[in-house]
Amino acid sequence: MIELAERVRKAGSVYLIGNGGSHANAIHIANDLISCGIRAYTIDPATFSALANDFGHFTAFSKWIAVCGRPGDLLIALSGSGKSLNILNACAEAERIGMDVHREFGAAQGFDMQAAEERQIWLGHELLRCLRDKN
Repeated sequence: MIELAERVRKAGSVYLIGNGGSHANAIHIANDLISCGIRAYTIDPATFSALANDFGHFTAFSKWIAVCGRPGDLLIALSGSGKSLNILNACAEAERIGMDVHREFGAAQGFDMQAAEERQIWLGHELLRCLRDKN
């Protein structure tokens, strides 16, 4: 956890993505990071739906990252399965432009969907503790 907190501190900005409950968790974690003085962002529903409509659901996050992300930023990708193409495409785009990428994929850690989403919130709260206690 300390290693991820250091990556968050080092990043110019932190972008968080996820689908469904994972997106709700991304918003929660972004708010916690902001409370610690970290520039953290999630995509808003209007932008996501516009990009999905114009370019396709599987590229909506990657289009957002291509426009907003910069080398040295950090993408935190939340996914229960780790198989969602829109998440995987965003990770690939982030790496292409020189962003650091943290994948929090529950299935890869042996979690079912509910445990994966609980782990995401745990991760966010642990980050909050690490960052808050260092300020």
